[in-house]
Amino acid sequence: MQSDLVFPRAVDLAPPVQKPALKAPWHLFLIGSAAVLWSLLGVFDFLATATLYPPYMERFPAEAQAYWSALPDWLYGTWALGVFAGLAGAMLLVKRRISAVRVLVFSAACTLLTMAASFSLPAPAYDGNRVSAVCIIVVSLLILNYAVHQAKRGVLR
Repeated sequence: MQSDLVFPRAVDLAPPVQKPALKAPWHLFLIGSAAVLWSLLGVFDFLATATLYPPYMERFPAEAQAYWSALPDWLYGTWALGVFAGLAGAMLLVKRRISAVRVLVFSAACTLLTMAASFSLPAPAYDGNRVSAVCIIVVSLLILNYAVHQAKRGVLR
């Protein structure tokens, strides 16, 4: 006589159920590509400022150039970590990797630390300095927010 199959044994015999992979929404590639371009601008800005690239730096007043020349090395370090992590996070977002969220959190933290430190230092009376810093923070947080929402929806793997 055949014995009854107990439930735990039946579960073991059943094939595993996999969640179907969500198709990437069209806006993921649009926003991800825009984030990569934005991050490339940040990388260029950092490299041009750190190396005092003359064609780039001559568009700023002398006070602003002296201010950036006098920044401490650790501030340049956090700035570099922020922009390069932002580029890596944006590229991971386009590739639909869940690790994009962690990398973008690190980038946003470095950005906030860099901007907070630069706000605490006496800055020249350059009009675009504070406005651009606030815009950078806002865009960084918006990209991070988008990545978090895509991860919650299951788009990032």
